[in-house]
Amino acid sequence: MFRGSPSRTLYETWRIYRIDRRGESAGWEVDMGDPSAFDRRSLLRAGLTVGAFLGLGGVGATSAAAAVTQRTGAMLAGTFAWVARHNLTAAQYQAEFDRLAAQGYRLVHVDGYDSGGQATYAAVWENRPGPPMVARHGLTAAQYQAEFDRLTPQGYRPVHLDGYRVGGQVLFAAIWEQTGGPAWVARHNLTAAQYQAEFDRLAAQGYRPVHVDGYESGGQALYAAIWENTPGPALVARHGLNSAQYQAEFDRLTAQGYRPAVISGYTVGGTDLYAAIWTRGAGPRWSARHGLTSAAYQAAFDEHQRLGYRPARVSGYGNGTPRFAALWLHDTPTDGDFAAVHEVVNRHMTSSGVAGVSLAIARRGSLVFARGYGLANRETGERLTERHLLRIASVSKPITAVAIMQLVESGRLTLGQRVFGAGGVLGTRYGTQPYSANVQAITIRHLLQHTAGGWTNDGNDPMFTNPTMTHAQLIGWVLDSRPLQFTPGTTYMYSNFGYCLLGRVIEQITGQPYADYVRQNVLAPSGISNMHIAGNTRAEKRADEVVYYSTSDPYSMPVRRMDSHGGWLASPVDIARFAVRADGFATVPDLLRRDTTTTMTTPSSANPNYASGWSVNSAGNWWHTGRLSGTEAIVVRTSGEYCWAALANGNNINLDGMMWEAVQQVTAWPSHNLF
Repeated sequence: MFRGSPSRTLYETWRIYRIDRRGESAGWEVDMGDPSAFDRRSLLRAGLTVGAFLGLGGVGATSAAAAVTQRTGAMLAGTFAWVARHNLTAAQYQAEFDRLAAQGYRLVHVDGYDSGGQATYAAVWENRPGPPMVARHGLTAAQYQAEFDRLTPQGYRPVHLDGYRVGGQVLFAAIWEQTGGPAWVARHNLTAAQYQAEFDRLAAQGYRPVHVDGYESGGQALYAAIWENTPGPALVARHGLNSAQYQAEFDRLTAQGYRPAVISGYTVGGTDLYAAIWTRGAGPRWSARHGLTSAAYQAAFDEHQRLGYRPARVSGYGNGTPRFAALWLHDTPTDGDFAAVHEVVNRHMTSSGVAGVSLAIARRGSLVFARGYGLANRETGERLTERHLLRIASVSKPITAVAIMQLVESGRLTLGQRVFGAGGVLGTRYGTQPYSANVQAITIRHLLQHTAGGWTNDGNDPMFTNPTMTHAQLIGWVLDSRPLQFTPGTTYMYSNFGYCLLGRVIEQITGQPYADYVRQNVLAPSGISNMHIAGNTRAEKRADEVVYYSTSDPYSMPVRRMDSHGGWLASPVDIARFAVRADGFATVPDLLRRDTTTTMTTPSSANPNYASGWSVNSAGNWWHTGRLSGTEAIVVRTSGEYCWAALANGNNINLDGMMWEAVQQVTAWPSHNLF
């Protein structure tokens, strides 16, 4: 079992089974029966936005029958819409692409195949946001390589690659996205032996296959594949399987808890073969078929649509008379779909003794999972939901950091600007003069990076002393009675008080109360309307706020005074809303420019694992934890384009380990957006 932490580079032990099989057998239809019995998922990519499409042309011009199916539906607080087509000529496919792009749809899957001697296409579009993308079809190997070479220096990465033979010529269709993410490798025109060798080489380096496609050239099978260097659940990959072998593997693996993630059908020498990837873990309900004629595929499509399934992958193959292999997913989850996640969370809750935990997980800008566990109030038995508000403690710091960086980006503040003394942002209004040289040397950057030289959160944390003092009184008292221990910029010392000062900097620069500025400029643009500064006492508890439980009194702290370093109340869903607007990815518009985000997440020389309001590591993950009496909190942004938040109304639960373990249980996420 993989256990990881955002505070260190991630590695995972996982098994890859490899078989290169050959055989003769006719294709036939497979029916998985009741897909709700399976608790597994695909590695399907979702969350893409409309980008450029520059078609280099397809092959063939005669008309072919096009199956036209569209579905739009509501999913809890979010919506999804998709369009699927098959048996489209190149011209029809291009026209459909243009029409749907104008309506906000983006291509997520395309498969080319030979039908009557001309290039024909099956494709799936989804109406959802995402990073810039480029799609191509009808490319020769040389044209594909030229596009690959042109796009990758511009930050595009291949997310889908399809090879197909028409009239003796191999063509390619591909989708690229301009986005970050884990390291990747893409290959095409590999023989079976070359594919296997590449598979083995990359597996030894920690890469996992996320896409494979088989096709025929010169009477032999060739393969195109994409690998990513990322952790994940156990997987099994196969290629060169005839229909009977594929069916046997399918039956064996699904019985062990695996679910199909990638299915590619291809015909070599008149024999239908299959390459596939299965993954083991939780996810939405699924159903798969292979060996379908065009009519049988349409019938299966219609039946799955009636039952609430959407097409995820469609593979066309055959020599002139197409057959289809397809995978469908159901985006209305049942409780059993994520049973493995529930088990992880409930186990951590039980071992820690906390009353409740709520969490939210976003993938590529879309909220794909949100759930509350346990109790919001033990006395009344009120169940905790993902919409309840909890104190988020120091998860407030990334919010304050983004607010500060907005002011820097707009030119109203600089990171090198001094905080105290003549010419400083806060001037000489606090405490007794004259200030020491060290106090006058403190800059905005020092406060953001906890390198001001003192005022740390040890047993004498200033923010937990003198609870009746106002911000102004407390700051004056600290400046007069707590001298700095080090020269600013030289030493990392985590400081709640430093972020209290940043709240006052925001007030000085903007002329607004800290909370008002943040609501208007950080929260509202993120779609957040129900975040508040917490009260101190239980009598001040909001109607949708939990009750906190701890061995020390959670209601004896000056939480309201902690505003900019630890005072916010939020739900995990709203923390995830904030995170996807600060993650540096292009999936949804960010609150900051990319260069500003890079500055914010670049660590100081004093601590390579803390930047400005975010802990960071060499794996490209950012996060922040929070803790108060009766509260545990975490927000994480991963290099793989996940953002998640988890909150508990108790202490001593390892939310970090729990969330990494829970996410690793899931092999496929729904395509819906619950935001």
